[in-house]
Amino acid sequence: MPITLDTSLPPSLYPLAWLIGSWEGNGALSTADADAPDVRIEQQLVCTAREDGAMEWRSTIHRIDAPAPLPPTSAFAREAAETPTAAGTGERTLLHREDGIWTVGDLLPGQDREAAAAAGPGTPGSFLPHHLEAHLTRPGGSAEEWAGEVRGPRVQLALASPDGEIAATRMFGYVSGRLMWLWEHRLPVPDGAPDETALTPYLSLEMHRV
Repeated sequence: MPITLDTSLPPSLYPLAWLIGSWEGNGALSTADADAPDVRIEQQLVCTAREDGAMEWRSTIHRIDAPAPLPPTSAFAREAAETPTAAGTGERTLLHREDGIWTVGDLLPGQDREAAAAAGPGTPGSFLPHHLEAHLTRPGGSAEEWAGEVRGPRVQLALASPDGEIAATRMFGYVSGRLMWLWEHRLPVPDGAPDETALTPYLSLEMHRV
């Protein structure tokens, strides 16, 4: 499905034109227990253009007492989750809620504007990466500062820990008219060395416009 550019958007939001709108969908929550199956989650997401050229983000994710969807929606599904033994109760529990402001910054260094302009519309060479920042808040006042880039219909964000290590990553992609996104966070490595950690799958979702 082609990306339609709404020319009424502030020019600063053209790189995120494919994300503006309302979305909903489902996916999988990867539990901390490596032997436990993934859990189903559902998300409602609203991305709204602001007059100041930024994008407002509102996300609500519920955990559902039900088996997780099978791949490709559940990008991290383990074999144990592919044959669920119980359907679950379907009970919904709020897992995560956040609001935020996304701001598109300057082009990343080293980009060739002339070559991008000469490239065919929609080709990889026509998409130039821009710096991206996301200030996200949760109920209770906690806030996180994510940073990364947007290049064409793809976003990559990272959250830094106080010591400068990457604490979490998020990757969004617009694929065939649907929004796919993955979230990883840093956890201790099972049976690893003391204080050894690694980025570990947390959740994955596939969403459609509403």
